[in-house]
Amino acid sequence: MEGTNMASTKNKYCDGCQKDVEAKVVERRSNYTIKGENIEIDERVLMCACGQELYDENLDSETMKTLTKMYEDRIGLSLEDIKSIRAQFGLSMDLFSRILGWSKATIARYETGKYIPDSSHMSVLKRLKEHPEAIDEYYKLTKHKFNEKEQQKINEKLSNTDQQSVEKGLVEALHINYKLHEKTIESGYSSFYLNKLINMILFFASKGVQKTKLMKLLFYTDFLNYKRNLLSMSGMPYVRLPYGPVPKDHDLLISTIDKNDMIDIEYEFVNDYTIINIKALKEFDDTLFSEEELEILRQVNEYFNNFGSVAISNFSHEEDGWKYTDDRDIISYDYADSLKLD
Repeated sequence: MEGTNMASTKNKYCDGCQKDVEAKVVERRSNYTIKGENIEIDERVLMCACGQELYDENLDSETMKTLTKMYEDRIGLSLEDIKSIRAQFGLSMDLFSRILGWSKATIARYETGKYIPDSSHMSVLKRLKEHPEAIDEYYKLTKHKFNEKEQQKINEKLSNTDQQSVEKGLVEALHINYKLHEKTIESGYSSFYLNKLINMILFFASKGVQKTKLMKLLFYTDFLNYKRNLLSMSGMPYVRLPYGPVPKDHDLLISTIDKNDMIDIEYEFVNDYTIINIKALKEFDDTLFSEEELEILRQVNEYFNNFGSVAISNFSHEEDGWKYTDDRDIISYDYADSLKLD
């Protein structure tokens, strides 16, 4: 990587200095107590040169997510586990919540990490994670609450346990693949959020998109979010390839999402070229994203609306992250500072 390593800074008002300052993001070791558990973490905070800590909503949110994840890991169920439980059955939030006899809002709060499940709900979720077939028992207790059409849909979703095992194995492989990069500059200091990444793909592929262009749209979304908030949107590391930045092991990623029946992949053969088109089969779930993140998705989509695969690839070749990274190496999110999108 050529050049000096860039320090992350933000312009903020400092009460001590009584003016706007260029504050620096620094790492420090801190102790917190959550529900009686003492947790020690390395957190990032915004510091003025005068020594005063300045409040930053995004960094504070990052700290809370880290604390929540560590707490959940201690009790045996992480946020990603909670998100993947419903996904393994392919059930909507509405159907899943009614099978368990919970409210839809409760499921949404758990899956977005806004609330940690209470002990009774945690035990149910742990059981479903370890023994997916237990969903049948909960369904039998609440089956009378569903109409005939809903029952038929649920039965179809729960019928093929062998296929679910294959899908779960692929998802686990993805998590293992990206775990090494979590909360480093290679992932934009974020944990890997598979559900978010899937829905980023569903957003851009709602009307169909070429695979090459899709890979660049994901790159610009994550790097633009980091440029503005010092945190990537999905936690995905990106590598430099000859035709531009792409998610690390993107073929495994796309194959997994395809086998989970969330996208359709079509191959078009033109002369000596193979054009891969991807079309979303599921609806985009905007509840996983903040308003600012949704705005970034819309901005990236609009900016590159008239770009084809070749045009967006050529555009990405002008990025410092691509120019100054060796082939097949991971592109540091440090380069987001010079991203050509604001």
